Amino acid sequence: MVVYIYTNGGGEGVLATDSLELLNIEIEETPEHIKEKLKQILPSFASLKNPIDVTAQASEDQYLRGLEIIINDPNTEGVLAILLPQLSLFTINFPERFSKMFYKQKPVVFVVYGGGFTEIIKRELEKYVPVFDYPDEGAKALKLLIDLKKSKKLFI
Repeated sequence: MVVYIYTNGGGEGVLATDSLELLNIEIEETPEHIKEKLKQILPSFASLKNPIDVTAQASEDQYLRGLEIIINDPNTEGVLAILLPQLSLFTINFPERFSKMFYKQKPVVFVVYGGGFTEIIKRELEKYVPVFDYPDEGAKALKLLIDLKKSKKLFI
């Protein structure tokens, strides 16, 4: 099983990696079949390793389509998604669009930061998944959700 870090801000992805590793969650390399799917939709210069950095140039549509690929993969155990929504390629519709592709089958946690309409995005995303300000908080929450799911105390 694979835990992914998925981000459009590379620096935060590094902090998330460190936070998860401190919690004894191994960050494995993205499997080739996932990389091939992501290559078809993400910018050519995106980093497809894990953490997956779609870069600040990825559109809202590209971000969501890539996230959907990793969430729907049967080997995905959980996702720590990091979002800078203030980028010009993102809209206030992001949470609603996310909700239509997310069916609560896997633990997903968001870290959302930045300016602009970030607070609105956070409030709306919280209707569907836990949302945090910092990668270490998101990492702790994701670990808890994964542990609860493994112990069958969380039904998603």
